[in-house]
Amino acid sequence: MTETEAGNLTTPTVIALRDWYGIPASFAHAALETFLGADYDRTIGDVPRFLDRYSRLRIQLEYTLSANWRGRDLLRILNNWGVPLEPVAQGAKKYLDIGSAYGGLLIALENLGYDAFGIELSEKYGGLGKLNLRDSGSKATMWMGDFLSEDPISGERQFDLITCIDVIEHVADPAACLQKICRLLRPGGTAYVAYPSKLSIPNVRSDVHWQRFGLTLLDHFRAHAAFTMYTGNTVYTVSEFFDPEWHVNLARASGVEAEVVYDDSVMPSDAPGAIGALYAAFSEWAKSESQKLDRLMRHEMTLELARYSARMFQAYAEHIAHNSLNQFARRWIDPLSRILIRKPAL
Repeated sequence: MTETEAGNLTTPTVIALRDWYGIPASFAHAALETFLGADYDRTIGDVPRFLDRYSRLRIQLEYTLSANWRGRDLLRILNNWGVPLEPVAQGAKKYLDIGSAYGGLLIALENLGYDAFGIELSEKYGGLGKLNLRDSGSKATMWMGDFLSEDPISGERQFDLITCIDVIEHVADPAACLQKICRLLRPGGTAYVAYPSKLSIPNVRSDVHWQRFGLTLLDHFRAHAAFTMYTGNTVYTVSEFFDPEWHVNLARASGVEAEVVYDDSVMPSDAPGAIGALYAAFSEWAKSESQKLDRLMRHEMTLELARYSARMFQAYAEHIAHNSLNQFARRWIDPLSRILIRKPAL
């Protein structure tokens, strides 16, 4: 390591992020260079101030830097849903993370004794993940490649635990992805699939990938067209959003048990506030961002919002009648859809 490289790992910014997120300094520095460029501000020793400084990329930065946090949090979440994750003899169980990106989930499961494997399509994200694994002292394996291909992961009944988080909405064939997950599970094994909810009011207001109004209301082809009009960028990496029941029914058809699960600790309960914010965002969109779309796309977006609103208000009325607004929040406010899959033991 050169003197300059060593110096980059001891700047106030990197030290603050290292200590705040519990990640290697090398990973923090590499992530900042990747997303902010080599001339990022190295003088900010306060994490909230740093995130304010780069607010336009805050979602990306927080998601990247919190990789190891999110890995540890997964264990808590799965335990809450009756998936006991306890230390095992080294290598007694196998774990696969699809779209492993920064490697945080691999580190968490390897620390429990699992043989941990990940697969990542993006060289950029996978490179950061391998650096995080190496400098965290992890021996987990990360393959670079497409999960839907037969190389490097093929066959069936290989893994005791599989996770696929914020990935399935990006793959070309979500049905094939879910079916392969079910095949790869060992009898008695569990898979957890999570992705941005198509029904979530906050996601309609501002989608999680591009922070644009209304994209989640549209099918892939119209969303791609709208995204290009919004940004001028023709590369759109989201395939399709489906209601959670679509995934549940598809998994059950593959011979496994599947259910929608919820993390009530992260869900807001202010339904009127969320609904009000949606239509405030629509009003602002109609005056500004909508002008980037052609007349037909503006009509399509407005029509889909009307259809969505009809479904949402019908559900809202039913939940008010039954005094069950928490149930409404689960389906219509929570930004994630979560599917838990269990393969019956032999």
